[in-house]
Amino acid sequence: MERSVRVQALVLSHNDFGEADRYVKLLTPDRGKISALAKGVRKMNSRKAGHLEPFTIISAQLVQGKGSSWIISQVSTIESFPGLTDNLESTCHAAYVSELTDRFATEEYSNFELYKLAVETMRRLSRITDHFPVLRYFDFRLLDLAGFRPQLHSCVRCGNEIIEEQQFFSNILGGVVCPKCGMKESGIVSISSRSLKYFRYYQTHNFSQAAAAGWPADLRQESEIILTNYLTYFAEKKINSQIFLNCIR
Repeated sequence: MERSVRVQALVLSHNDFGEADRYVKLLTPDRGKISALAKGVRKMNSRKAGHLEPFTIISAQLVQGKGSSWIISQVSTIESFPGLTDNLESTCHAAYVSELTDRFATEEYSNFELYKLAVETMRRLSRITDHFPVLRYFDFRLLDLAGFRPQLHSCVRCGNEIIEEQQFFSNILGGVVCPKCGMKESGIVSISSRSLKYFRYYQTHNFSQAAAAGWPADLRQESEIILTNYLTYFAEKKINSQIFLNCIR
């Protein structure tokens, strides 16, 4: 095993350890997710602390500690997004991206596309005022990368083409259920034909096209609930940042 490596990484989160240390969770483009120990980072005179805040892109030198743990020996900032911590709602949105990225990333298993998606989403959140389309685009791309792409064009139960009318959505079955099959299923929720149109559009278009289409205000609550519940089902745990965001709204 390598004793020392240089990595570029997005800081996802950190947790205090001992009296002055902190475990930092990093997402790298070529080594996947890495947990590394930043020694003494909570001391007042620490030069590393400012570089290891969440939502920061860094360059770090990692050395092998006892056992198989990594220790951050050197770190510098490549890119930061101070606007994401200017207000509580923006911070929650960035935390939502970090939390879900962390949940679907694999320890020390390369996933460049996931790293690229997380970084691009942070950049978009920092420069675009309306965060809703940014987050929903992130949701659909994350589901694609994680292998949980929802079926939106035909009924997941009978296979018939979905027509323009009120439908149902099933987390367990992984997509849209037609009204006829919906009568036989439990644990499904209603989805309007208009919301379904936006689901389909965001799933199959690039970000520029999706952002131009926007997302109507009257559909946002329904859409957000369905998507975050679907992600929660596959993440197998509650999305804490989303729960907190709902509390402050």
